[in-house]
Amino acid sequence: MKQYIITILCLLCGLFARSQFALTPEQAGSIYYAYPAPSGVSTPVPAGYEAFYISHYGRHGSRWMTADERYTEVVSVFDSLYQCSELTPLGIDVRERLHKVWEDARGCSGSITPLGERQHREIAERMYHSFPQVFRGDAHIDARSSTSLRCAMSMSYFTERLKELNPALHIDRRAYHRYMDYIAYTSPEGEKFASEKAPWRRGFREFEKKNVRPERLMASLFVNPAVITNQDAMMRSLYWIAADMQNVELNLSLYDIFEYEELIGVWKTVNARMYVCNAAAPLNGGLMPRCAVPLLRNILESADAAIKKGTPAADLRFGHDTHLIRLLALMQIEGCSNQETDMEKFHLAWQDYRVSPMGANLQLVFYRNGKNDVLVKFLLNENEVTLPIKGGKVLYYSWEEAKAFLGKQVE
Repeated sequence: MKQYIITILCLLCGLFARSQFALTPEQAGSIYYAYPAPSGVSTPVPAGYEAFYISHYGRHGSRWMTADERYTEVVSVFDSLYQCSELTPLGIDVRERLHKVWEDARGCSGSITPLGERQHREIAERMYHSFPQVFRGDAHIDARSSTSLRCAMSMSYFTERLKELNPALHIDRRAYHRYMDYIAYTSPEGEKFASEKAPWRRGFREFEKKNVRPERLMASLFVNPAVITNQDAMMRSLYWIAADMQNVELNLSLYDIFEYEELIGVWKTVNARMYVCNAAAPLNGGLMPRCAVPLLRNILESADAAIKKGTPAADLRFGHDTHLIRLLALMQIEGCSNQETDMEKFHLAWQDYRVSPMGANLQLVFYRNGKNDVLVKFLLNENEVTLPIKGGKVLYYSWEEAKAFLGKQVE
């Protein structure tokens, strides 16, 4: 009886632990998680204050995977083994699905999908209706983008929707290399740290071996799994294709070929890499968040210029997941700068899908009153978030206090 009770308690503890941290398959898609609907919760603006300026940085919207090879290399393996009758019944079915996936992606790799287009149009529309004072009359909208086509197209869809809602808006759109120095900057030291030869990668590769367990999956797809010489790589390739299905217009899924724990295992490794290479992981010693210093400096300088001018305006910036993650960590936005030294616990401290899904964005909304006092509110993926400073009026901070705190991060 005693052993029975112990067994039951162990099972309950396991269920409790899982309930404390459980992802949907889509969330386990890491940075491929499609933009989730915002909560819609908005704390009332303090009496006498009105929005007049928005500063924004947005990741591009949902896209196909970044290169044809990420599809074709997997398809070719399945095709070759099919010719040799080396696929299981499930493997044959997966091959057929992969051909549909590739046909949809062919010629579109790296490009924003129709869902990505809708994401930016909808974010723009919600911004417009939430802060109408910013977009009244012939307000000036300054839009800058990474030279990546998917970022430039995201900018286009976003600003096009604003122009549809108010044709009088004055919108400048630019995607020049000169803006890459702050929109998508990585220092030489950061490049070296993130490289495959960096010393921290040795421990990370052991972590990968522990969490990426392809044996069952390979046996379910291939008659003789040993013909797949790098089973870990094949599992990760299938993981990314499965994850990206939420970003395209196909009524097709590959999640059924994975067990839940297999998905979570792969995600933990991706999440760990994103955390170390971009966020506030102690392992990088603050090096990677500081790559966002030029971007934060641009935000601070642009805000001061807009406040001095005083007329309705917005600065919109369109870039990439890594640079947004670094900015959020540098600014110490709520939930984005947690620090953890134990790689086994990285996923508890920080989650990539929550910080930077497809279409992710940071918005700083500025308000002023008749006395020219300026407040600022921070929105991450259109949800209210805080800074680790005192003096805020609920979620509305004195700009002078917020600027003093953020200014220290760029010193």
